[in-house]
Amino acid sequence: MPQWLSEADCKAVLQSLLSAELSVYRGTSVPNWQDTPAIDSLERLHLAACVNEFFCLHETGAEDRLLMTQRFDDWAALVARAITETSGLTFRTSGSTGSPSAHLHRWEDIAAEANALAQRFASLATLHRVISWLPLHHLYGFMLGVALPGVMGIPRISVDNATLPTLTAGDLVVTVPPRWDYLALSRGSWPANVVGVSSTAPLSAETSDTLNARGLTGLLEIYGSTETGGVATRWQQDEPYRLLAHWQRVDTRHIQRVNSRIATPLLDNTHWHDEHTFTLQGRHDDVVMIGGVNVSPRFVAERLRTLESVAECAIRTTGPTTKRRLKAFVVPVKNEQETANAIAQTIAQWPAAERPVGVTYGAALPTNTMGKLTDW
Repeated sequence: MPQWLSEADCKAVLQSLLSAELSVYRGTSVPNWQDTPAIDSLERLHLAACVNEFFCLHETGAEDRLLMTQRFDDWAALVARAITETSGLTFRTSGSTGSPSAHLHRWEDIAAEANALAQRFASLATLHRVISWLPLHHLYGFMLGVALPGVMGIPRISVDNATLPTLTAGDLVVTVPPRWDYLALSRGSWPANVVGVSSTAPLSAETSDTLNARGLTGLLEIYGSTETGGVATRWQQDEPYRLLAHWQRVDTRHIQRVNSRIATPLLDNTHWHDEHTFTLQGRHDDVVMIGGVNVSPRFVAERLRTLESVAECAIRTTGPTTKRRLKAFVVPVKNEQETANAIAQTIAQWPAAERPVGVTYGAALPTNTMGKLTDW
């Protein structure tokens, strides 16, 4: 285990992971793991598998011991002991763009990114505390809510609801664009020398301008992905992104870690201004950002086509960028009501970002005279 990661950190991350995984497994919200819910044998197997993968316990041979203990504190202690011998942590993509994929982030790479971020913040303010409004078992939640304060040797606070603690000079507030949108509308002023950081999706210029105008000392926007971790940052919306210190450019579509010869592909088209700065020019694929989550309209359409009552389907985005959602055009196999009932029942179980907010029904998908799909 890295020296900057404490047993209390392990316990907090484990609690975040178990709460989320049990919630998904049951299809219902689960109380915070501090109020340990009763779990059956199948749930225990599932959770043990998730913990094994996330903390790479299979590298130590300690994974089987998860099934021999009953208490959450015992699991936390087991994990804290085992990861002194592991290579890193495994983070999963959301699955909104296809099947979820697992990506190992080695301890040395996590530390390099945390130190690079600390350098970036040091250029603006001296930080005394990190306030993280992100799940700690997600990549950015761990990187900014655990690793960053860990390598800096400063306290951290995890926020589980919409109420931030009383902020003071030197605080760093960490969250995602939809929550920054909320804070821009709901918070009239900020204490002096409080800094913010936004990740997982582009931040609107309107939100950034509002927050800065109301007293936020600065708002750092991070560009990256679950596959790469944080790649580059910018303080202003009209600035290009600047590579973090642990990355270097290979060519227009690839970067590599400074301690590695392996080229890493970027998920977006980029225009490079020099060896360190670039501007984004859209994704290579059809993925769009909805509420801070990557979603593939093509993948959503494919999922709806698997329903027996759906003959054909098309998905597009609707609304302005900051409030973007999905809409659907569906061709029923028999009748609209039967298909509508099946769709409503199915998407009720999906993450909010993947659910179409409006469904239009018709005998055929809308096309122009050239046979190409048109908007509706």
